[in-house]
Amino acid sequence: MQTILELLERAVADHGTTVALVIKPSFRTRTWTYADIGDQVPRLARVLRDAGIDAGDRVLIWSESRPEWCLAFLALLHAEAVPVPVDVRTADEFATKIAAQVRATAVLASRSTAADASRLELPILSLEELVSEARRVPPLPRPGIGPETLAEVVFTSGTTGDPKGVMLTHRNIASNAAALRSVIPLGRETRVLSILPLSHMYGLTPGFLASMVAGTRIVFPTSRQPAVLARTFREQGVTMLLAVPQAVKLLTNAIERGVEASGRRALVDRMHAIGRHLPMALRRLLFRPILGRLGGQLRYIAVGAAPMNPHVARQWEEMGVTCLQGYGATELSPAVSFTRIERNRIGTVGEPIPGVEVRVARDGELLVRGPNVFRGYWERPDATAAVLDDDGWYHTGDHGTLDAEGMLTLHGRSKDIIVMPDGTKVHPNDLEKALIADERVRDAAVVGVERAGGDVEVHAALIVVPSAGDQGPDIVEAANRRLGGHQQIRAHSIWPDDDFPRTSSLKVRKPDVLRWISDGDTGPRPPAASALAQAAGTAVERLVRQLDGVNLAAVRADARLSSDLGLDSLGRVELLSLIEEELGISIDDGELEPDETVAGLQALVDAGSGSEPPTGIHGWPLHPVASVVRIGLQQALMVPLVALFYRRRVRGLEHLDGVRGPVLFAANHHLHLDNPVILASIPLRWRWRLSIAASAERVFDTPLRRFAVSLLGNGFPLAQSGSVRRSFDLLGARLDRGYSILIYPEGRLTVGGPLQELMAGTGLVATMADVPVVPVRLSIVRPGRIDRGLNGTALRGEVEVAFGAPLHFGSDVDAAEATERIRDAIERL
Repeated sequence: MQTILELLERAVADHGTTVALVIKPSFRTRTWTYADIGDQVPRLARVLRDAGIDAGDRVLIWSESRPEWCLAFLALLHAEAVPVPVDVRTADEFATKIAAQVRATAVLASRSTAADASRLELPILSLEELVSEARRVPPLPRPGIGPETLAEVVFTSGTTGDPKGVMLTHRNIASNAAALRSVIPLGRETRVLSILPLSHMYGLTPGFLASMVAGTRIVFPTSRQPAVLARTFREQGVTMLLAVPQAVKLLTNAIERGVEASGRRALVDRMHAIGRHLPMALRRLLFRPILGRLGGQLRYIAVGAAPMNPHVARQWEEMGVTCLQGYGATELSPAVSFTRIERNRIGTVGEPIPGVEVRVARDGELLVRGPNVFRGYWERPDATAAVLDDDGWYHTGDHGTLDAEGMLTLHGRSKDIIVMPDGTKVHPNDLEKALIADERVRDAAVVGVERAGGDVEVHAALIVVPSAGDQGPDIVEAANRRLGGHQQIRAHSIWPDDDFPRTSSLKVRKPDVLRWISDGDTGPRPPAASALAQAAGTAVERLVRQLDGVNLAAVRADARLSSDLGLDSLGRVELLSLIEEELGISIDDGELEPDETVAGLQALVDAGSGSEPPTGIHGWPLHPVASVVRIGLQQALMVPLVALFYRRRVRGLEHLDGVRGPVLFAANHHLHLDNPVILASIPLRWRWRLSIAASAERVFDTPLRRFAVSLLGNGFPLAQSGSVRRSFDLLGARLDRGYSILIYPEGRLTVGGPLQELMAGTGLVATMADVPVVPVRLSIVRPGRIDRGLNGTALRGEVEVAFGAPLHFGSDVDAAEATERIRDAIERL
């Protein structure tokens, strides 16, 4: 496999029906199989070509990590264009420099990044619209690209005034992905949660391409908030986490806060002491309560981009989760080494991966050679020559050692090494490990500070636990006792905030730390509020501004959600979903007053309060036994009774031929008995996996009716007011399990008609569910005596049930437009 498209072809051939990509952006979990990717990528390439993207064009991808990003990346390669990924948090000035340097012709942006991308004054193509449009066009023929074809240009994080674009070929990336596949424990049974940006090579190659070759399920969270991550772990049964060390530390801290809040600190410490002496299976059993909060399936954490704190790694190992660590660089596609399960030594970054050579130069710098080494920097031969020698060795700028067993240990970046006046070199990474080993230290950054007279002072900036605010001298003294004489820390400062400034890949910005120390403002200061508390005052306003149709000028603290901002119940549901995704705080929409102010909602967020929404999916009607009983009763009782009271004419069933479920059956509501009439008209093969959305207020209002509709129709409550968010969750849970839904979007019964306006939520459900909508119309040809309110004279009435052609709505379609199109389709039947 010499090209990335060959990797895709192999994945489709080997794992076609296996789920590949997963995301839950709303109430519905969206999935793509490997066969879906193989089908959609050539079609999306056709859409790109029709939009004016030609072979060789450089196209920016400016979007958060999501399945559509993966599809767009592969489609650009299929269209013979060159992707240029942009980190989602990139500043306008830097993005402008990138676009100018590569002479970009267009930007692929998501809905959330389109506003930023528009400032580049380039044509913008919406990822959501492109993916939706790709369903309707023929595929573009397979291009004739080769191993040395340029695959992408990546601008490394942290680059400032003079961006350098790393040129990577298909051979570079494909060889690295294949080598990683043989090292990382990936397979069809693996469910990877990747919280790494796809715009970075660690997120792209191990997180997507190597996983793709192995047939792994790749799960994308909608937020890095610990609460959202924990829910994603549980819902998706995640078995492996791909992350940078800081992200793992944030997750660890969230678990530690839960332990402290429960008052079980001493117990958990004893469990760790016991766990380190047990085999992995028993460790997992011992820590089952804690691991259960993450779904209970997590087995591996794979870390890259920066050294992992050995203490944190050991904590996870003691809980029964294997911590693997890799090393690499963007210029190396990116992986150089990775720890194997059978030779996992904490504190090292493993052995070189197959096909990659590593050599340690005399000065300790690591040199790398292999098929993964980049072609060079975009139009920068001088910069290329500075790091790539005539023998093909890439000079990494990192220092490290290789032991007799081939294990690689890192000692830090050349630029971070502190050179003392006598020529002694101090590696900050070694000192930081010694400091972080102290339980009073949450994080540390060591820098060299130049003092008067040319002296260099080894200075440690410390982030400590609240109870250790005045114990800095003791912490440094304890670390110095574990360090060599030439490594002694001579001064320290207590960092005043919860975290250090970081790059987009969460590496500490050492120049910012050094500048803060050099400015001399390092005296004691009150601890800064948490990042959430700092952001909460403005976060709600920021999220409100993201909603479609909101007057931005009206968004202020005293603005009322309904009266001033025009948010109906669905708008409030969307806002609360954004709050949960971005801030990790769940607030039940049923407890939120329609005219609550933005400030009032901020107060709930600041307090981290709000009612915990009900859980569960009303799942007993989905049990196979309940399904057998239901279908038996329908066939034995319902169908004969419907035939007794009605002569049915059914047309349009051919529209269901070849349709892949699940679907939404959207029907008018014109008979008291329209449920059994429509159910009897739906083919049996569809009824096995069909659920009815029934009014929570009028059908689920008594225990008897609740039981009857749940058993006979696999019904679930759909609220028309109050906590509609809960109803969406129930609907989405059924769609996720492959059940089609029968809904009555008028929301109320009008015996005999006419067709009413549909509920506003109809289009929202249709667009967010991302399934075909089959319009259904029940027409009364002649009323029967059983039909209340229609004055039928004959004992047996006559009805017609018509099924229309499925409608498809992508997430790019406006909800109001989708609602109107569904109504028109029902009306025309």
